[in-house]
Amino acid sequence: MHMAPGGNDKPGEKKVADDLEPYRRLVELQKQMIELAEKHEEAKRRRDALHEEVVRTVVNRRRANRNWRHYLPPPAARLLELIPGFPAGKPDPDTLNHKSSSLSW
Repeated sequence: MHMAPGGNDKPGEKKVADDLEPYRRLVELQKQMIELAEKHEEAKRRRDALHEEVVRTVVNRRRANRNWRHYLPPPAARLLELIPGFPAGKPDPDTLNHKSSSLSW
């Protein structure tokens, strides 16, 4: 049997290679999924770190200035004082405990 140069001497090899192509694509997709899962975990870690930084900043600002009026324009502060049971002056120190009233996202 005479073969042309560069020809395939085993006709079944082409069929086997074609049959394996879906599996190669599957392996490639699995690699991409693993990479995306790792990026997702890293993004969650960054999000959690940012959340903690925001909570610390809010708590530190509350501790630095315990009077809520500082954050409101004067008309809004006066309106809130009219609400029965609303703390008129400095807030209760227990409300400043960031563990009991942590921001939730």
